[in-house]
Amino acid sequence: MITEKVEILFRSIFRSVALEGEEAMSWEDSRCQRMEYTVSGEHFQKGDTHYCLYEEQPEGWEEPYKAMLKWKSAVLEQHKKGKAASRIVFEPGKCRRDFYRTPYGELLLEIQTHRLDIREEKEKFFLLLEYDIRQEERTISENRMEIQIKRLL
Repeated sequence: MITEKVEILFRSIFRSVALEGEEAMSWEDSRCQRMEYTVSGEHFQKGDTHYCLYEEQPEGWEEPYKAMLKWKSAVLEQHKKGKAASRIVFEPGKCRRDFYRTPYGELLLEIQTHRLDIREEKEKFFLLLEYDIRQEERTISENRMEIQIKRLL
């Protein structure tokens, strides 16, 4: 098993759910919330499964938390350990429920994945996700996330 250093770029867009009678915002709408950050990590592959290990340091937090991306064919998992802990599974056409632990308490969230595209190029991986976050059977937000994993030479 070969471990390689990578740079991981996360780009997320969140939009509010359209109320009845309203037209949904496009992803390009300026009212969408955007977040972008880059972390360093490691990538390795076991069989057909890819893994990326990294740490995140949220603004205002004293300690970083450990995170892992794991993907194989059409399923992506994101695991976080530390003060923020979760296991989120993204699988198109499925709704997955799991607890998301924060320093402020636990939330039971449902993730309804609509799209997961995974593409590998020579020195990069591109992952595109579209999913809804639901709580108590009500959609809280619609989300799009792009993840670019670039091998460092």
